[in-house]
Amino acid sequence: MDLKNTEVKEIARYFSYEVNNFLFKPEKIATEQIDSPDMKDLDICWIKVLADRNYRTDLRNEQAATVGRLLATIPFIRKKMESVDNGKMAEVAKIMSYDHRTLQQTFSKLIFYHLQLICNEKESADLTEVLGDRFYMLPLI
Repeated sequence: MDLKNTEVKEIARYFSYEVNNFLFKPEKIATEQIDSPDMKDLDICWIKVLADRNYRTDLRNEQAATVGRLLATIPFIRKKMESVDNGKMAEVAKIMSYDHRTLQQTFSKLIFYHLQLICNEKESADLTEVLGDRFYMLPLI
């Protein structure tokens, strides 16, 4: 998926379709998007959604929200949250926040996995210290 040249609603439909699978594995999409600046921004935009105190959860996406809130406390993530300026990816994140909560949980798994892939060595160490090295592994309820 070319995030730069694709419309917001089509991007959201793509992610919703891809994560709507009990056997979803984030590796393929995360690796395909490893060099995408828009995907990097989407990671941060989604964390902002999860960390927002108005973000609604139930058992289906509760762990994603918990991890998102913890991520938002890590200094390098907080700094990125303050500086991200990508209205298109913010809109994709907003649309995804209205999706089924189980799909939000699975989408979070993709976002967290991608985030882990793109971090430098210091950032990875910070993530691991706070959340462990498999924090992207969210339960599917």
